[in-house]
Amino acid sequence: MDKDIRDIFFDNIRSKFIKNNNIFILTNDADVFSLKKSRKHKRFIDVGVSEQNLINVASGLSKSKKISIIYGFCTFLTFRCYEQIKFNIASHKLECKIIGVGPGFSFSNDGPTHHAIQDIMLMYLIPEMEIINISDNILANTVSKKLLLIKGPLYVRLDKGNLNYIRNVSYDLNKGFEYIYKNKNAKQLIITTGYFCKDSIKLAKKLKNIDVINFFRFKKFNKKLFISKITKYKKINIYDENTFHGGISTIIENLIRRSKKNVNISYLNVPSLQLFKYSQSRERIHKILNISYDNLLNKIKKNDF
Repeated sequence: MDKDIRDIFFDNIRSKFIKNNNIFILTNDADVFSLKKSRKHKRFIDVGVSEQNLINVASGLSKSKKISIIYGFCTFLTFRCYEQIKFNIASHKLECKIIGVGPGFSFSNDGPTHHAIQDIMLMYLIPEMEIINISDNILANTVSKKLLLIKGPLYVRLDKGNLNYIRNVSYDLNKGFEYIYKNKNAKQLIITTGYFCKDSIKLAKKLKNIDVINFFRFKKFNKKLFISKITKYKKINIYDENTFHGGISTIIENLIRRSKKNVNISYLNVPSLQLFKYSQSRERIHKILNISYDNLLNKIKKNDF
């Protein structure tokens, strides 16, 4: 578990690829260390910087009863070929798994073309598409091992770096969420996803009165159990490295509204803007946008979340 989250994920994918002749791996000229040895394999296809064609090739393979696993940067695999994904893959409910590398500001140096802060909702709007957002090494290991058990079109967001900060958590993909930190008699809850899980745990350890839920599957999850868990708190705080309408906030808000529960809910999201900042660290961008750990801590202390 103690290595880059991408290596954990793609090590498992490569193992499946070697054993299963029906699996094809496709990419848009992206590279990951764990798959370098497989690039010359006849079932590994690099179409180059041509995302629409990438989706067309993958859909053709999946239509022929193959399993297509696509990987590349989040923004390029979603926005550039949205129509092809919607109609060529999703409308046919094909066995095609899209692995988006670089959610949020994980490739912060490269500016807004690489800032994946709206792609969750973009894919959520496709009726047949399931979405999973990976936050840590344990979840990466679980999702990659069970990837083919999730039937139909799937979009997975995969971060980078060693995210081995969670211990003793067992993720149930059918449940779709999990407590990743609990305090005795907590009155508040943070619901978060992806990279911000780490900072949320750090804050919960410091303040001692907050629980943290990692919300990681956005379509087919246990909605009834989710509502029963989150609505028992006096206040819910949603902390998300996506825009309000581009990430989990709208999903959760609509779910609560349909449940007709009276909930005090607040948000700390990425502002809805295109940030033309380059050569910035991820943490620096969080500070610029007022969504850093310190912003989260100050808002909760002041009850101004």
